[in-house]
Amino acid sequence: MELLRKLRADLENTLSRLAPRERALVAAAAAAVALFSILMVATSISRGVRAREARIDDKTRVLSQIGRLAQGYRAVQAERQAMEARLKGPPIQLMSYVSQTGQRFGIEVNDLRPGQSTGAGGNDKVVEDSVEVNLTRIDPPRLSQLLRALESGPGVVKVRRLRVSTRSDDPNLVDVMLLVATYQLKG
Repeated sequence: MELLRKLRADLENTLSRLAPRERALVAAAAAAVALFSILMVATSISRGVRAREARIDDKTRVLSQIGRLAQGYRAVQAERQAMEARLKGPPIQLMSYVSQTGQRFGIEVNDLRPGQSTGAGGNDKVVEDSVEVNLTRIDPPRLSQLLRALESGPGVVKVRRLRVSTRSDDPNLVDVMLLVATYQLKG
C-alpha cells in the first residue's frame, strides 16, 4: 500500500511541474491509452461471444439432425415391425390366391407351376414359396390391376419376375409370365 501511495505522490508531483499545454497532451495520451485498452477488451469479449454463438448454432444444427435421424429411425422401425407382423400372419396358399385374384378381374389363370420353397435371400428365418404363372391374351390394363391386387393382398406377396411378350395376331394383347412369391417366417 505504501508503494502505491509513493507512486501516486510522484505522479502528482511530476504532473504539477508540467505546463498547462503539456498537461493537456498527457491527458489526451492517457485518454487514448484508456480508450485503446477499453476497445481491446470489448473486441476480445465480442469475439468470445461470437465464438460461443457459433458453437451454439453448430450444436443446435447437430441436435436437429439427430432429431431427424431419430424420427427416420422410428419410421423404419415401425415399417420393419409392420413387415414382421405381415410375415408372421397366417400362411398364404399361393396357387389358390393367384387364381382367385385372377378370377376377380376376369382373367383365366390355368397355367400355374409351383416353385421350390427356399430361404429368402439366404435367410434361414424367412421361407419363400413361389409359383410361376403363364397368362395368355391379356390386355395391359387388366394385367396392371392384377399385379397391384396380388401385391396389396394379405401377407407378403411380391411379383419377382415379369416377362411380357407381344402377340402378332392382336397388338392390343400380350402374353405374360409371372413369378409370384410369398414369404413367411419359420416357426
